[in-house]
Amino acid sequence: MPSPNNPTDTREPFIYPVRVREPMRIEVDGWRVGIRFSASHFIPGHGKCSRLHGHDYGVRVTLEGEMGEGGMLYDFVELKKVLRAIVEEMDHRLLLPSRGETCGIRREDGEIRVEHGGKSYALPAEDVFFIDADATTAEGIAHHIARKVKERVPLPPNVRRLVICVEEGPGQGACVEVDL
Repeated sequence: MPSPNNPTDTREPFIYPVRVREPMRIEVDGWRVGIRFSASHFIPGHGKCSRLHGHDYGVRVTLEGEMGEGGMLYDFVELKKVLRAIVEEMDHRLLLPSRGETCGIRREDGEIRVEHGGKSYALPAEDVFFIDADATTAEGIAHHIARKVKERVPLPPNVRRLVICVEEGPGQGACVEVDL
């Protein structure tokens, strides 16, 4: 078939393969694309971190696998939309663990009452967010977000691993790797 640029060229055009079987990775840096949140927490029995304090958190996400349909591992736009919804639930809230026995937590009359280390807090329920963890450490928050991503993102079979990193400010945090 002649080429439009060279009518005498009769070679077959090269067709790129639809799927590449080599390992691929996509990454989303929450500090740069707005997947971050501010929240307060405390870690009972951990020195000064047992006092109520807060952080600006950034979430980094990595997906690993093979290129899928349409020449992509996974669509960044869809991934970021779900991540933003997950972190929005925690933004400007007090994070408390839904599991674990490190402090006394009671729900009564629209309030959350928390007791630990000789201190007592009473907060409106809408100002509190419970994470599915034993503690509200960066590690616990990373596990919580990983579970939510698995629940809410329809990851195709070409995606083999999910990595969620939660940073308490740029440069320090915890990551969890989940094989899918």
